[in-house]
Amino acid sequence: MDGIHDMGGMAGFGPVDVSADVSGIEGWEARLQAVALLSGGMSRPGIEAIPPAEYLSSGYAEKWLVCAERRLLGDGVIQADALDSWQSELASDPSRRPPRADAPEAVPRLVEALTTTPSMAEAATSRFAIGDRVRVRRMRPEGHHRCPRYVRGALGVVERIPGAEHQPPTEPGGDVGPFEAVYTVQFDSSELWGEHDAEPAFDLLIDLWESYLEAP
Repeated sequence: MDGIHDMGGMAGFGPVDVSADVSGIEGWEARLQAVALLSGGMSRPGIEAIPPAEYLSSGYAEKWLVCAERRLLGDGVIQADALDSWQSELASDPSRRPPRADAPEAVPRLVEALTTTPSMAEAATSRFAIGDRVRVRRMRPEGHHRCPRYVRGALGVVERIPGAEHQPPTEPGGDVGPFEAVYTVQFDSSELWGEHDAEPAFDLLIDLWESYLEAP
């Protein structure tokens, strides 16, 4: 979707401070990420369902909290009145901790779910080959999409073909999209932002599904 959530390459936000120390992760952020991942709420469609004003005013971890809450509420795992009650109790006494259940037999499954990245299937067929010049199609997609606005219409070169997989759902809880070859496309920064604005010049690698690309 072409909303505020696709901020890559947008102007008006000032320079990116690459000297800032962002290595420290608070313990609550790590626990929250685990909850969001296990609840199924850790998804880009879920993030993009957050209203623009709330999205811009929320921190990185807060966005995942919102997604996890909405997913758990929607699935009936937690109830709205129980959530409101705990929020009130924590607001009055931050030292309070919710009840917990020990389930040691579930630990191996949780570790596997949190640490295993599914491998991409081999691409049985592919329209383009390594070294081919390709152009990213100009499009205005509806719902969740994985083609950044700033590369649409740009020329690049296929650097590798990592495999094939389904495109993601266009909305939270939706069906997966078509199964297609995925290409790692190399772009020159001057192609994306012009010779004077790409500072300094560099190459950018982006994974794109086959239907996002066309022959120049």
